[in-house]
Amino acid sequence: MPLFKKFCYCFSLRTGALVVACSNIIVDITDTALTIYTKDYFCYEMLVIMIISTIWNIFSEMILMTAIFRANPKLLPVHLVTCLGSLIFRMISHMLSASLGRSNFLLVTYAFLMVGYVAADVLIVLSYYHSEI
Repeated sequence: MPLFKKFCYCFSLRTGALVVACSNIIVDITDTALTIYTKDYFCYEMLVIMIISTIWNIFSEMILMTAIFRANPKLLPVHLVTCLGSLIFRMISHMLSASLGRSNFLLVTYAFLMVGYVAADVLIVLSYYHSEI
């Protein structure tokens, strides 16, 4: 049984999953631009992990879009696993940032927002998966 029946109480879960996928790609593009803009602030290892995380997340969202447009719900668990893997990469980069003493209010806020965003992504896609199976 799905956790949610509708996305934002009025849209279908398919539309919600598509909105999450598109908005996550926009967030990744913005994250890439901000990483390039603030590259002097981070060490080389953090930049590599951030780039891997962004590529991994874009790959995850492409899997979600493929599952939605081809009406293949069997790909949705693959998206969920890759999405959570991307969260692990992001949290590693944030922990590296905190261990280097470079954490500030914006980075901590960004880390919490990304955890919340991934949680919303997982809940919406999981509900969509349960409604399709």
